[in-house]
This record gives sequence, C-alpha cells and structure tokens, in this order.
Amino acid sequence: MKIIDSFDFSMKKTAVTLGNFDGFHMGHRRLIKEVTASGYRSVIFTFSPHPVSFFGGKGSFRTIFTDSEKISIAEGLEADVLVRCPFTRELADLSPYEFFDLLIEKTDCRLLVTGDNYTFGKNKAGTPELLASLGEKKGIDVRIIPSVEYNGERVSSSAIREYISKGDIKKANLLLQTEYFISGNVVRGRHIGTDMGFPTANISVSEQKLLPCDGVYAASAKIDGKTYPAVTNIGRNPTFHNLQRTVETHVLNCRQNLYGKDITVAFTERIRDEQRFDSKNELVLQIRRDIERAYDIFSHKTV
Repeated sequence: MKIIDSFDFSMKKTAVTLGNFDGFHMGHRRLIKEVTASGYRSVIFTFSPHPVSFFGGKGSFRTIFTDSEKISIAEGLEADVLVRCPFTRELADLSPYEFFDLLIEKTDCRLLVTGDNYTFGKNKAGTPELLASLGEKKGIDVRIIPSVEYNGERVSSSAIREYISKGDIKKANLLLQTEYFISGNVVRGRHIGTDMGFPTANISVSEQKLLPCDGVYAASAKIDGKTYPAVTNIGRNPTFHNLQRTVETHVLNCRQNLYGKDITVAFTERIRDEQRFDSKNELVLQIRRDIERAYDIFSHKTV
C-alpha cells in the first residue's frame, strides 16, 4: 500500500472512498470493499488530524486508533493507496464545490464511495445528495452506501468510542471486526510489578489515543513478531498511591527484557475494576487470579 501524507499528488483512474475512518469498523470496511472490487486503483481518502480534533470540539476528543495504528490496519484491507490529507484551515474553508473539484482533479476519480452520513466542505455544507449530484454532472459514479447495522444498532465510530470508554471491549471488537489495540514503546516505570514477581511493560501512549476505562484486561502482546497472552492494567495503581494514569502489561511466558521495544497490546475482555488492596499480599493473590482468567480467555478467543 502506498501512503500519501499531502494533497500534492496526482493519480489516474481511481476509485475513492471518503471518510474519517476512525477505527476502520465494519461499516468502513463495506465502503472499502466497494472500491477494491471496482477494477480501478483503489484509494482510501481520509484526513489527519481528525477534523473534530482540528476544531477542538467535543472537549478532550480522542481517536480509537492513532495515525500509525490506522496505517497498520489499512495495510491489511487490500486498498492500493491511503491518503492522509493534512486537515488545515485552508482546506476547512473550501466550499463543497471547491473541495469536490480539487478531489477530482487530484485523483481522476471514476468511482466515488461514501457513507450516507458523510459531510464535506466548509461548515459541513456538503451532503451525500450534493455529492451524488456533482458526480452526475461530471460523469462520475457516486455510490452512497447505507449505514451498516449490527443487532439493530447503527455501527459508528462514536458508538465504538463509547463502548471502549466503558470498558466493553468485547462489544467494541465485534463492531471493529478486529481487536482494539494499543501500540507504543516500553518505557521504565516504578518497578512495582517486578518487586512482586510480576514484571510489567509500561507503555508510552499517544495523547490522541482513546483508552478504555481503568481496570484489568485480558489481552495479547505482540513483540518482535511473536504473540503472547497478557494481563493489562489501566489506571493509577491505587494500592501504591500512583497519581499518574498508566498502561502496564504483564506479558505471560516472556522472559526477555522489554525496555525500549515496540509492543502492540490487543484487548480481548475486561476482567475487573481496578481496586485498592489493604496489603501487597492481597494484591499478589488477585493478580494470580487475573492471570488464570486471562489464560482461560486467551485460550478460547476467536478474533
């Protein structure tokens, strides 16, 4: 897959799907299949940063996946090109007509695919209906794909963010059609886990990344191409009065030194709330139970 990080490009005879694609969930994948099956050069066209982040809306808005994580997912979706167009003030001020003309000029688009709630142009003035009308005038096949539903619920990035925020990882994974994951570098922590006999990888996480609510999760850790079962804690380690929120993973059956390594932790299921224990021994006993539960979940997972 070719990655393009600017609007300074020129392509010929393409099929383009438009969207923010935060999560590459099952609805997004339906759009992408439409362009990859077209016979044209297939293009996923998105923006970086996410427009909501650019405008500073919705308070502390966080994305399901970081830009680098989105690339790793996109590479498995069979599209030819991923455009991560820089979302700038100049671009945000384009009218729907100006944006459409610029997009067609750059991509030589023959097929344009988007969802039925897509908006574009200044003040979100562009609608799917307008896109279809503009495409008809240019002789471009515009396909507006209805929203995908799962068990009667509309699949959306907003809904998935809500599930992740509540710790409902199993539901989020169903809608994502992959496991929610965190990628980052292992940095040094306070060695609390090591002192108890359960060394953890303290993961440096991007500020733009949406994290699940505090708690203990069954997960898997991918390190140097190998996958291990794991138990991941998100929170502030209240037993030891840690004020900083951290993501720490105890990688099972792994004896190597992980400091400085890149790690990807995929979340399977929430085990329990994070809680304060009256003694270190009580915490050790609970961690052992968490590990047993994680082994059981890992052995039965199908995603």
